[in-house]
Amino acid sequence: MSDHQNVSVLTIQSLFQSAQSIRIPSYQRAYSWESKKQCVQFLEDLLEQQGKQYYLGQFLFEKDDHTLFIIDGQQRLTTTILFFAALASVQLQHQQDIQHLKNTYLNDVFETIDEDQWIFKRITQDNIVDDPENSDTHSQKRLILAFNFFQENLKKYELAQLSILQEALEQAVISQFHITSKAQATQVFEYQNNRGKELSQFEIIKAHLMHQIYIYSIDNQHANKEIDKIQKYVTKTYRHFEFVDGYFTERELLENYYSLFYPVTSNIHDDIKNLLSKITDKSEKVQWIANFFEYFSEITYCAKSIVNQKDNLYIQNLFLVGNTANWKIILLAIYYTGQNQNSNFKPLLKLLEVLCFKLKLGDYRSDHLPSYAKDYIKNKNIDQLYKSIKYATEKGFKWYWETFPHIIQDYFIKQNYHYDRNTIKFILWQYENMLREKNRSGILLNKELFNSYTIEHICPQNPKDIPHSKEFIKNHLHLAGNLALLTQSQNSKFGNKSFEEKQELFQDTVLTSYSEIRAEAIWTESEITKRHENIVKFVQQYFDISAL
Repeated sequence: MSDHQNVSVLTIQSLFQSAQSIRIPSYQRAYSWESKKQCVQFLEDLLEQQGKQYYLGQFLFEKDDHTLFIIDGQQRLTTTILFFAALASVQLQHQQDIQHLKNTYLNDVFETIDEDQWIFKRITQDNIVDDPENSDTHSQKRLILAFNFFQENLKKYELAQLSILQEALEQAVISQFHITSKAQATQVFEYQNNRGKELSQFEIIKAHLMHQIYIYSIDNQHANKEIDKIQKYVTKTYRHFEFVDGYFTERELLENYYSLFYPVTSNIHDDIKNLLSKITDKSEKVQWIANFFEYFSEITYCAKSIVNQKDNLYIQNLFLVGNTANWKIILLAIYYTGQNQNSNFKPLLKLLEVLCFKLKLGDYRSDHLPSYAKDYIKNKNIDQLYKSIKYATEKGFKWYWETFPHIIQDYFIKQNYHYDRNTIKFILWQYENMLREKNRSGILLNKELFNSYTIEHICPQNPKDIPHSKEFIKNHLHLAGNLALLTQSQNSKFGNKSFEEKQELFQDTVLTSYSEIRAEAIWTESEITKRHENIVKFVQQYFDISAL
């Protein structure tokens, strides 16, 4: 590698004192380190040094005039600046001189991606820290949380220890690689990956394909032109990743995209190599690579469009019911073809929700939705797609699934154990929304709020006074009628208190479904059965697809 790059070993302080401008290329991902994971490790590593030389790792830069574009190492470098900003804030509280930190690190030498630079500058230069919950992007929230984490922890140390930590990071050694062309950058990036560097599946494929551009292009001029075009697609793709974080993962987007447009045989990376090897014309290889990134950016844009509709009740319910079947590939295909305004789209969403819930109840493993989506992409026939999904929702994916048509009714009528949090939470959430809609109090649409709830037994599992009879435990204790939604913090207060003791605590919840619980003076078999029958009646109506 030494023939193709300038390699030097220097300290973090030397890097910033010698660099005029360090930037993150637009095609790079946003800040992704978590304060409870990587930032914790970052601080622990510094604390462990005890005067020893700290090695911060390899940094790969593409040099363009006086600007260093960081190809590998941006997460560590961003975190380094956030650490120095937090350190400066704490030292300022101790009335210490922070001019060195401001002159060397807390300035315009290093900037993050364009979308997040304004908030990064507010934190690191202006010492203004906004509420992370008001952030525009997940990466902005991570920047704030990382700074807050470092600041809160650094407040615990005396000035002498703070000075030791500052020196440990400033004198941390890095291996700096200077690349003078995009061709070399892609080669080194792929080389490092092959030596065990942890990268996402998309990053591995991106590095490989961008390097192939230089292998198959006529010359570097043509290659750079193609790379510039690809980088625009990659930039869009990363911004879409950021937007859909929490709803779609990078990996499932890549796998769904590949499943829709390419013949899947084994591993995506291996598949791509095999597909390229079968193309004999070099210019066609280059075009194939460009198309790969272009179409993927379109699919990730479709994911963004879906998440933009997360307040649509039918789409929100799909995110809540889970991925028992791959409904996401169906929506991606429909949005890609632009048929999400079709009259069949809304009932199709409901069918997918019912299908996924049925599959969850029966713990079925088969999933034919990817093949439905692939066929749909070819023929663009949403009516046929609708018919296929409706049949699957009614009968299942296999002819021998005899119990599938009536599995929901059997579960709630014939079984007495419903304390399965993965299934009953979804039912109780929808039951709550039905009551709220009836009372015109506004339905709940927040996925994070849904995740914050757990399940509470109204009549406790292990009462402190008189134990339950075996008959009660078997037939009533775990019925849906004896289960209710509670936030995790509320649940810890309830413990195994009796119904009478819980009555006062029930007043603290804003859920409409507690009205029917609070209305009862006692909570015995009779009350549990009554509420259970109400829930069963609701379930039968909610999952009825006869009109679809």
